[in-house]
Amino acid sequence: MTGPADPRSRRNEAAALVLGAALAAAGCGGAGANATDGAGEVPAKAAAPIPHPADCARETEAPEAAARRFLDALTPAQREAAVFPFREPTRSRWSNLPIGILDYTPNGARLGDLDEPQRAALFRLLASALSPQGCAVALGVVSAEGALAESPRAARLGWGADNYYLAVFGEPSDETPWGLRFGGHHLAVNLTRIAGETYLSPTFVGIEPAEHEREGRTLAPLRPFAEAGLAVIASLDEAERGAARLPSRPDDILTGAGEDGVVPRFTGSAAASWSGDRRQRLLDAAHRWVGMLPAADAEARMAEAHADLDETWFSWQGDPEGEGPIYYRIHGPRLLVEFSTQGGLGSDRVHYHTIYRDPTNEYGASAARPADDETR
Repeated sequence: MTGPADPRSRRNEAAALVLGAALAAAGCGGAGANATDGAGEVPAKAAAPIPHPADCARETEAPEAAARRFLDALTPAQREAAVFPFREPTRSRWSNLPIGILDYTPNGARLGDLDEPQRAALFRLLASALSPQGCAVALGVVSAEGALAESPRAARLGWGADNYYLAVFGEPSDETPWGLRFGGHHLAVNLTRIAGETYLSPTFVGIEPAEHEREGRTLAPLRPFAEAGLAVIASLDEAERGAARLPSRPDDILTGAGEDGVVPRFTGSAAASWSGDRRQRLLDAAHRWVGMLPAADAEARMAEAHADLDETWFSWQGDPEGEGPIYYRIHGPRLLVEFSTQGGLGSDRVHYHTIYRDPTNEYGASAARPADDETR
């Protein structure tokens, strides 16, 4: 089974060079997308208190009502900055990079500019739109910024929980499609609601450091994502493991920021030949991302993944015991997830980059009818 060639476009190479220069100027190194050098210092330490991820619970309020409540809490100027047409061209302009090295200001209301009631409404919206697991993962990423905010590089790069933004696209309603994006460094939740159903493609989730302490607890929201991939590779026999192994580990995920429409070649070990136990472990790994959706929507996406299993591939690079960096990819017709270990930039510990995409339904495009185009 074949497809487009692995994406290492000139745009990727140029973005990596630009980011490398920006991080070098800040005294660190790495790779990413949509970066520029010279954005200047930005507020670093978080003034906005972040709910503990353990406090996430499924809200009974519908996301549409929670979104309207959040927008009603904003001032006219804040609302103007936060609300856009459903098919706003810049909706796809998101990045996993810190704001200090972006060449644009993200769409949306900035977390650090919101007062306490406004922040409460924002977090209530996230809790209503995502599953408890999804909410906890998102808040865990933001919480980890507190560790980075202590770094001497924080002011230069804009690390800190204040620098996350929430934007609403379209009018939150059961009658018309709408969406939201909540993101900043290491996070871009691109959520679309259509006729009461939720879609989450594309969503980037990363974290640095991979583990941090908060209120006497160790938070490691992406550890289960790493363990799920390790469980898959451990279940394979020698031939399957050999087929899954990539010749080299990609520097980063291939389908992250700026790579909408890019679909890697189907490669690795084909799940069509696997036993039931191996196939279930693959589905369990996919559910790490899909389970960020509310239960009914996650069930629908997992039913698609199950139906597509005979056309799904697993690829891997790294030590099967998890010693050192790893990379893995689960790729089916309607599911593409990547997990990549990255070196420490703001801390001396490992960090992760991951992506979830449905290549057939980015930003809810295929689920939304053309007649559903709405402005504000």
